[in-house]
Amino acid sequence: MITPKEAEKLAHTVIQDYVNACQCNTLEDVGNALMKLASMCGLGMCATVGQHEAVARLQGTTDYIAAIQEGKNWKSEAIIREKKH
Repeated sequence: MITPKEAEKLAHTVIQDYVNACQCNTLEDVGNALMKLASMCGLGMCATVGQHEAVARLQGTTDYIAAIQEGKNWKSEAIIREKKH
């Protein structure tokens, strides 16, 4: 298996490609597409590590996000690549 750092870099690229393939036009579109991706990832984890472990992993992610957001100002960053002509 690749390293966690390599997996994070790959995930970023895959997410960019996915959002672009979804043809998102607004930040709301991006949020909806990413929610669908998170949902499908959750189901994939259920299929591979079981429901209990999948729920624990996703709960850990929500706890991490909640803790990180306290006192921070999040900014939107473009993940949509410019269309090639």
